[in-house]
Amino acid sequence: MNQVTECIDTRVSVRNYKDEKIPEDVIRELLRLGFRGPNAMNKQALAFAVVEDREKAKEFSDRAKALRIEGEKLKSEPDEKLIETLLNDDFNIFFNSPVQIFIFSSPEGVKPIEDGSVAAENITLAAHSMGYGTCFIGFAQGLGRDKKFRSDLNVPGDYTYLMAMTLGVPAEKTPVTPRKDLEILSWLK
Repeated sequence: MNQVTECIDTRVSVRNYKDEKIPEDVIRELLRLGFRGPNAMNKQALAFAVVEDREKAKEFSDRAKALRIEGEKLKSEPDEKLIETLLNDDFNIFFNSPVQIFIFSSPEGVKPIEDGSVAAENITLAAHSMGYGTCFIGFAQGLGRDKKFRSDLNVPGDYTYLMAMTLGVPAEKTPVTPRKDLEILSWLK
């Protein structure tokens, strides 16, 4: 097994972090590697926002939880267990990570979701190879429409929110989750 395949096979989502600052040069290098990923028509339309401020991260977490609860309550059958989890003041959607990375696309992006996903995976694998952990944060999705969040991060109005992820030093070893059998629908030869 080579270093790349080993990194892919051993990467896990980390939800428990040490209270340890990540050097700025490491964060910048991870963003650079994310931006190096292939992107539709080579538009290179991605932009990043980084949050290390714990109070601001808590504020964003609380706002995202409130937005998710609002959306959940609009469903014909709201997930009460999810609402209960989100109402817990101690639950931080960013798992108290020292760094949160938000990925956006400028209007020039042809396939922004795909471009952002590739960038996030590059960041994830590079971070893992350096001994850091990451986790994609789906609960943050509502922040993309939140005016204060966008203003706080200086996000231009025409930029599209794509995703959020955490970054930090894992507090414990997370076991690799077994995968289901690979499903190949067809293989035409």
